Amino acid sequence: MTVVDAEARFHVLAVDDSVIDRKLIEMLLRTSSYQVTTVDSGSKALEVLGLRDEGDDSSSSSPTSSSAPAHHQVLVRLAIS
Repeated sequence: MTVVDAEARFHVLAVDDSVIDRKLIEMLLRTSSYQVTTVDSGSKALEVLGLRDEGDDSSSSSPTSSSAPAHHQVLVRLAIS
C-alpha cells in the first residue's frame, strides 16, 4: 500500500469497554479497509483526539493500536454511541 492509499483511507476510533467487542469491531473494520484505533474509555478517546491531556486520566495505558495519531488536531466526521 502506498502512502497516498493509507492517507485516503478513513480512520475509525472505536471505543468500547469490552475487549471482545473492541477486537470484533477492529476485525470487521480492518477487513473493510478502514484504519482502526481502539481504546477502552471515553477519556482515552479524548486523549487520542487531542482533546484531553494524558495527565487528566488516572490510568496510564495507551490506545491498543500502534497507528494512533499523536496529539494533534483530528477531523471528526461521525460519532456514534
